[in-house]
Amino acid sequence: MTKYVGTYSLEDLLAQRYVPASQFGFDAIARAIQAHLDWLNGQVADQVGLIAESSTDVRRVWGTSENMEMKEVDELGVARTQKDANGVEVNFPLRKFSLSTGWTADFIARATPADLAQRTLDVQTAYLTRFRQEMTAAIFGKANYSFVDWLGDGTTLAVKKLLNADGGAIPNAPDGTTFAGTHQHYAGTAGASLAYTDIDTLIANVTEHMLPGVKLFINAANVSTLTGLASTKFTALTLAVVAVPGRTSGTLMTADVEDDPNNKLVGYWAGYEVHTRSWVPSGYYAAIATGSPQKPLVHRLDKFTALNGMRMVFQLNAHPLTAQTFEAEIGFGAWGRHAAAILDGGTQTTYANPSGLVR
Repeated sequence: MTKYVGTYSLEDLLAQRYVPASQFGFDAIARAIQAHLDWLNGQVADQVGLIAESSTDVRRVWGTSENMEMKEVDELGVARTQKDANGVEVNFPLRKFSLSTGWTADFIARATPADLAQRTLDVQTAYLTRFRQEMTAAIFGKANYSFVDWLGDGTTLAVKKLLNADGGAIPNAPDGTTFAGTHQHYAGTAGASLAYTDIDTLIANVTEHMLPGVKLFINAANVSTLTGLASTKFTALTLAVVAVPGRTSGTLMTADVEDDPNNKLVGYWAGYEVHTRSWVPSGYYAAIATGSPQKPLVHRLDKFTALNGMRMVFQLNAHPLTAQTFEAEIGFGAWGRHAAAILDGGTQTTYANPSGLVR
């Protein structure tokens, strides 16, 4: 007789296709599912950290600048006090999402551990899809909007996007460069079709703010687009082995065939890293200062820790598999509005939102 002891993973549950869940042990199944959710939430938090700061903040002030000048004085002189430039308030929304499990009494009576594990994986896929959609909308949607914060204090939040010529204050660059309220970080191509100069301009829209860690993020379908541009500055990683005597071509850093093609380093544009990401729509390009102390986005968290990430909602806490829904709270709002810029590679001069944005 098989003994079910120890700590199980979701993979272990998937292998149990013929044993009833009641015989395997509901508590062991619930622990395995919760352990997987904990792992998943940790992975999501780690990955989003590249472009977003996770915080319980609802609002912040962004755009202040210290635009001061040293004044010459005499032996007893004292310079007049100088004030910082005022910033603007930026707000971060938070939304609640739910997915029903279908774990009725009849279902649980007949279910195997594999059935419950597979349902968890299906919910995970739906959660990651929604999370990616919300992040994509926050980055690639151009228009500011209002949002009633019903999960917070009930106030109406003014949610900003990246710099979109809305007249908001923009902090000076460290070298003293100033930027007007008409400064725009959403752009189309200069000519009738995408050119290498459009990518240069996109990157310059971020580097002129003198923020560190600028990288270019693209859709996997557009690696060939960058490669095929006339006078391209894109150097794609190759699959060549580095230390082969007599090798005359190929990059020093090589591509890894095992990497996810939708989420990997694929090359360099004039020295700047180029990465594919599944949240970048095809035909759009994002230059992001990943090392900026003000990330482009804030990933808002609930002030109650237990409500963050994807979770099972139980009818009875003593019996976790009575969960009728999985729930998650997701919210993104622009924070470092100057830390990212977006190029619409299919529209001349003006910028058009990608089709299919969730908001």
